[in-house]
Amino acid sequence: MSSANDDSLIIRTWYEIAAYAINARASDIHVEASHLGALIRIRVDGLLQVHSQHPPEHHERLITRIKILARLDIAEKRIPQDGRLSIGLDFSKPNIDCRVSILPTLHGEKAVIRILPNRLEELSLERIGLLPEQLDIFQEAIAKPNGLILVTGPTGSGKTRTLYSCLSFLNQSHRNLCSIEDPIEIRLPGVNQVGYHPRAGLDFSVIIKALLRQDPDVIMIGEIRDSATANLAIQAAQTGHLVLSTLHTRNARGALTRLKNLGIDQESLESCLLCVSSQRLVRKLCPQCKDQIDSDVTGVCSHCNGNRYFGRIGVHEILSAKHLFDVSLPFISLREAGILRVNEGLIDRSGLETEVCAWH
Repeated sequence: MSSANDDSLIIRTWYEIAAYAINARASDIHVEASHLGALIRIRVDGLLQVHSQHPPEHHERLITRIKILARLDIAEKRIPQDGRLSIGLDFSKPNIDCRVSILPTLHGEKAVIRILPNRLEELSLERIGLLPEQLDIFQEAIAKPNGLILVTGPTGSGKTRTLYSCLSFLNQSHRNLCSIEDPIEIRLPGVNQVGYHPRAGLDFSVIIKALLRQDPDVIMIGEIRDSATANLAIQAAQTGHLVLSTLHTRNARGALTRLKNLGIDQESLESCLLCVSSQRLVRKLCPQCKDQIDSDVTGVCSHCNGNRYFGRIGVHEILSAKHLFDVSLPFISLREAGILRVNEGLIDRSGLETEVCAWH
């Protein structure tokens, strides 16, 4: 096969992989190297599934194609690289942003392509799975002119989408919205988004100090990960800014312990903490076949392809300031919110136990 034909094959192969992932509602595409060749897997509703396998000689060419599209160094194969590219069903007009991560492994480089939401209307507080009373608490908090709002949970629980939904809600012409992200996932018109770039001297604390001189009304910090960032976030919240950020904690009240471990005193927390949420993403039962038991299904459901699940929904625990500092007040816990979703027929107990209870 000529080099031109070989290149054409790889270009077509990557397009077919990307198009299949889009149609399958995948959140990620994995291009993995093994001694047998290239393994392509996609993540749908939180679970990885095998898409295809390709001969060993195609693996490096696929990785090179991805690097070219993501404007990465095709000659560098020893260190991780991060970038962005676009995919789409129309080959000539790719319209869906993706985040790219390249990692050297035993048998060759692995690429993970995160497919990012491409419709701003999806970034709505009404669509992230909050119960009505939880939505009221959240909306009351983000309506405040200053203070700190935290979203907690493990990696992959939807925290970033919740923050983007808050920014989308607040994104009006009379506000100056700024964000610090690692990396920038979704491009939001009207928001001044700054990427974390420590090699260039742009770490969170440096960017926060600079943003505070930019007359911000709202600051979104991708993650509070150290004492310096925590203290600057608190200072910003105490000096007239609304600050949104995330923490890795098991539940909402755990945010208090985490912030204290980062050197924040109780008085400071009480002065500015408005609301803390904790969340998990749970697979939703397919609306067309959720009432059927596997043994009773006579054919494959065309909606979910026989998987019994279609999409995911957020299960949340939302604590306002008064609930955070008064443990005697009742609130809807993660488990209780999950049970309500089970009773509504949106999720099953398997998903509840796997995604909510196992991490609570």
